[in-house]
Amino acid sequence: MNVADVPALLDDDAAPSNRIVILGAGYGGLRCAQALSKYLGDPGAPEVTLVDRNSYHQIITQLPETASGRLSTDEVVVPYSELLKQTRVRFIQAEARQLDLGRRRVVTTRGALSYSTLVIALGSTTAYYGVPGLAEHALTLKSVEDAEDVSRTVTEAIKAAATKTDPLARSRLLSILIGGAGLTGVELAGELAEVLPAIAREHGVAPAEARVTLIEAAPTALPSMPERLQAKAAAILSELGIRLVLGSKVVRVDSEGVDLASGDRLVGSTLIWTGGIMAPPLLSEAGLPTVPNGHVLVDNYLQPEAHPNLYVIGDSARLAELENDEILPPTAQVALKQAEAAAYNIVATWEGWQRRPYTPSDKGQVVSLGAERGVASVFHVPLVGKKVIALKAIIAESYRFSVTGRLGARR
Repeated sequence: MNVADVPALLDDDAAPSNRIVILGAGYGGLRCAQALSKYLGDPGAPEVTLVDRNSYHQIITQLPETASGRLSTDEVVVPYSELLKQTRVRFIQAEARQLDLGRRRVVTTRGALSYSTLVIALGSTTAYYGVPGLAEHALTLKSVEDAEDVSRTVTEAIKAAATKTDPLARSRLLSILIGGAGLTGVELAGELAEVLPAIAREHGVAPAEARVTLIEAAPTALPSMPERLQAKAAAILSELGIRLVLGSKVVRVDSEGVDLASGDRLVGSTLIWTGGIMAPPLLSEAGLPTVPNGHVLVDNYLQPEAHPNLYVIGDSARLAELENDEILPPTAQVALKQAEAAAYNIVATWEGWQRRPYTPSDKGQVVSLGAERGVASVFHVPLVGKKVIALKAIIAESYRFSVTGRLGARR
């Protein structure tokens, strides 16, 4: 759906009594919109408006495969015009710039939009932690555009290295650095390690010269997984030729590499940063209760204190009642479950039903390490090897079917 297909917004001062606005159409926002469309099918029910800056939904969990070239962009994006054509959801392609909570309005790049109920599902942005040079010199992996940038930059670096005779210049171009050994960083490292030899050969470079280094401030890769699986993952990454630099905090970045808190320096022309997230700044700017990384504190109904017409879900939210500073992982499964809970409670409020609190649940994590192997913890059952890749494919296809009603990527 193009911007031209959507009527221009009006600057409407009076908040309507029956408009639900959802900001962000990632996993949480899209699921919430589709669920509300099913619940609120009767005439006179609230209008559901979904706002996103893109015209397409991205299957973010498959971005590492897109960055390596194993999946095309068309295989990981689905237009909202296709996803919403059988629903009552109105889609507006725009970017939220300001939240006027007192007047119940969202200021977007296409005008102001009033609401009676607001669902914030804006996901997260990259956290750079004030590290000098990091934002200026690092690539990220949070969108299909980012994945394309990673693929192009890696290929161009290897191509450029083939023309260099100076060993240091050549080594710098052939060194790929990845900051952050969480789910995204580890999957990206595995993907790139498998495709680098073929790219190197294509440009006349010895495959052994191209290498991936994975940097992590914690003492282990995949720190959120059980220790046994951390060890298995580290072994597989090493077998793929990936250098692990663990317990090492990045303190400075420039165009030629990174400096670590230990005093060591890693040289590399390409740095992809997957080492942290923060909530979009407009949430704290609106006066919502937030933690230092900008995530909004919400109760068990996913609502901030003193805001009964507002829900915050997914990466933008932080449950206030979790003990010992526990946080929920920024995963698709968390966003989807929170979306379903928020949708139900919005309808419950409208219909006069009793609301239900959101209860966190963790089915586990599935991590691919290249195209053939992976590690997973599913309902506390550890899995290693090829079966993990098959499971990840099933999960991806199941999600695609849940939002499109069909199997297989769009061709």
